[in-house]
Amino acid sequence: MGVVDLRSCPNLLDTAAEMQELGATFLELGLSCSNGYPEVSEELNIIIPQLEKLRPVSALYLAVNTTHPETMKAAAAAGADLIVDPNALREPGAVDTIAQVKLPVCLVFDQNTHFEEDTDPTGTVSEFLYERIDACLNARIPRSAIIIDPSIGMDAPIEFRLKMMGRLNTFKSFALPISIPAPRILPKADPFMCEHMPAVTAVAIFAIDAGVSIIRTHQVGELALALDTWQACSKSARPFRLSKLIVKRFLRKKKDEGMVDAF
Repeated sequence: MGVVDLRSCPNLLDTAAEMQELGATFLELGLSCSNGYPEVSEELNIIIPQLEKLRPVSALYLAVNTTHPETMKAAAAAGADLIVDPNALREPGAVDTIAQVKLPVCLVFDQNTHFEEDTDPTGTVSEFLYERIDACLNARIPRSAIIIDPSIGMDAPIEFRLKMMGRLNTFKSFALPISIPAPRILPKADPFMCEHMPAVTAVAIFAIDAGVSIIRTHQVGELALALDTWQACSKSARPFRLSKLIVKRFLRKKKDEGMVDAF
């Protein structure tokens, strides 16, 4: 899934078309925020108009990153296909709103949770997600409409977060699609991961191998190329088709660098 921070996107239509060409099937729209979550007025004034402009001309599945029920309603009316809630529908009225608009939702683990370094967070994350899933089911949100994101917040040391990524396969027991950001940029960017793409690539490949269904990233080209190459090498997909796609991306990179003849 391609992720777009609308605060730093001068032309959403071009960005969406480029991400689709590079391999994205979803596009997640949101606003960055240095402290907490964006105000609902900002989301309604920025995200919704951009969504309304993009929806008629894009074949991508469109997601909106928000914690606010008002934005969720407006996004549904504007044609959104998915809500990504970094507060896991804990805002008053959010669960009922999702039940009403009948959109799938991605429940993101509480990014403000603090873990001691000698603590295994898996139990805490699992307990949190069980509680949020139960809240959804009690509101008659179908289980088939729920996605989970068990990744922990940026307050934990990077070594700790990477260890948590190593436990992703334990969340298969939920029997729900799993999504992770790689790297996270909404609503707040992860400086370490944003600056270290080799680490991001390793995490993404490991996550897919561990059963993750959706990688949410603004680095669509790099990760799509890495994942396609890994799948081709592991023969888990049709190598001929993937190989042509890989070559196309290499050719595009060479063309962008003015080096087509050298390829």
